[in-house]
Amino acid sequence: MTQVVLITGCSKGGIGYALAKQFAQEKNLVFATTRNLDALEGLEEYGCEKEELDINSQASIDSVVQKIIDRVGHIDVLINNAGAPAVGAMMDIDLETAQRCVNTNVFGTLKVTRAVAKHMAKRGKGKIVNIGSVVGYTSTPWAGIYALSKAAVHSMSDTLRIELKPFGIQVVVVAPGAITSNFGNAGAKLVSVPEDSLYISVAKFIIARATASQGPGSTPTDVFATHVTKKVLKPVSPNYITFGATSWIFVVFYYLPSFIRDFFLYKRFGLNHIKTNKQQD
Repeated sequence: MTQVVLITGCSKGGIGYALAKQFAQEKNLVFATTRNLDALEGLEEYGCEKEELDINSQASIDSVVQKIIDRVGHIDVLINNAGAPAVGAMMDIDLETAQRCVNTNVFGTLKVTRAVAKHMAKRGKGKIVNIGSVVGYTSTPWAGIYALSKAAVHSMSDTLRIELKPFGIQVVVVAPGAITSNFGNAGAKLVSVPEDSLYISVAKFIIARATASQGPGSTPTDVFATHVTKKVLKPVSPNYITFGATSWIFVVFYYLPSFIRDFFLYKRFGLNHIKTNKQQD
């Protein structure tokens, strides 16, 4: 059965683009959105409709959602994929970058959800899929702001799942592991280590964190999209879909005692190489 699917953050090279393509290939009517329409180039070949959408703008959200409702009458599946990166030590990271990350990943997701869910509630059915992250389970050094934003997405989704259940709306969290995409490169452009940083001696570890998920072992975007699409299109989807290279490690860490997790992350992200220059009394 053809479903109407609205996906945010579909820029070429990302998982949103791959999801739009896969849902369209499964014979669904896909509305692929992003802030820059040029970044959606090629999706029309798969039958996707393209719309300009800024999830930080309520006016933009309301306009696009209403346009879809006016045209086809409803939205069956919303996939909140649009997000913003943030890489750096908690002590250093530019607060404007941090606020943009949280506002986009958390409140932007909530804004779109609220706009779409009210229409779903009138029909008594719908599915909202929020893209979280494995760092929403276990935060890592140098990605603290991004991790807290994704942990908030997980938490928010858990509440929405219960609050929207009476209206026949399912809420699903997708927690990607290491997936091949352009997201890491976007984060790399923002990361910087101030010269007076406490962590200047491990700057290379901080900079490397931006693209840590883009190694040769990362899961191809189309493989990820195929897996997620299959799960989402089931009549009843899992509450959490965790998939991708290294994802199992973060789930295990979530359940391990914190001292074991901390010991591993401390060494993995280079904190044992920090030169502290402690002052002597």
